[in-house]
Amino acid sequence: MRFVEKYRPKSWDEIVSQPQVVEPLRAMLKRGKEIPHLLFLGPAGTGKTSVAHLVAKELGFPIHELNASDDRGIDIVRGFIKRVSRIRGRRVILLDEVDNMTGDAMQALRRTMEKTIGTVFILTGNRGWKIIDPIQSRCALFRFQKFKNGEVLRRLLEICRAEGISIKPEMKNGFTQLVWDSKGDLRKAINTLETIVTSGKKISPEAVIGLQKPKIAGEALRIAVSGDFVRAKEMLEDGFINARFGVDDVLDELYEAVGSLKVTDAVKARLYKELKDTDRNCRLSTNPVIQFIGFIAFAWICPHLPQNCPALEG
Repeated sequence: MRFVEKYRPKSWDEIVSQPQVVEPLRAMLKRGKEIPHLLFLGPAGTGKTSVAHLVAKELGFPIHELNASDDRGIDIVRGFIKRVSRIRGRRVILLDEVDNMTGDAMQALRRTMEKTIGTVFILTGNRGWKIIDPIQSRCALFRFQKFKNGEVLRRLLEICRAEGISIKPEMKNGFTQLVWDSKGDLRKAINTLETIVTSGKKISPEAVIGLQKPKIAGEALRIAVSGDFVRAKEMLEDGFINARFGVDDVLDELYEAVGSLKVTDAVKARLYKELKDTDRNCRLSTNPVIQFIGFIAFAWICPHLPQNCPALEG
């Protein structure tokens, strides 16, 4: 069993931090089994799914879990979700990453949530602004925060002790690098630890850095802006084919890369605007490779466009 599942919190006392979520949620559960639908928002790896499972456990309801990134279209709502939610009895339906659902699927989900009896929906997401207001208004909202470095380190050390992994002074820099690289994502930190340990390597900065994914999309953007569109396009295509990029990973990387470009603020503003449109189009089930290549093409010409360009208006 993988570390993430093996050491998933099995009680409220095992939850790492998040008092702004745990305390009011437990108070709500103590009042009885009639609770509203729940919306958990926050960065990846902050315990949203773990808390959802604890809610179902305390309610005593069976839980049906779906990842809305994989099952993001309207058919899954009209089919599985609608069918399960209308079965007689009590249950929890957990929809992870609901912010990746299409607009039509969200509207269908909203109608299903209105009509269901005996089903508690728990929705999780990273980007609240992508979830339509009618869904948000039907849920009690809880916001999760990134873990502090000390909290991540403490949990990693607990796992090492439980696994019988000897913690030596020379590993200090390795743990420091591991915690810093996780950026508050506890799941990422645990997965990295497991990968290093199972591969027989020492916990060192070099081992952690060696597992980092190359930031191909960000590099492709920089190359395009510098004037080499063909190379940038090939890098992006190869990245999707060979590295199996996720759309969210590429978007996050590009947003970060725009901020670090050595261009004027006006160019950055144009790139952010174009990337926002690319982000929206990717959510509409259009081909993400085509969308990202279009963005790279815009980045290639953007530094050379006049300040008042009609093509950029609107």
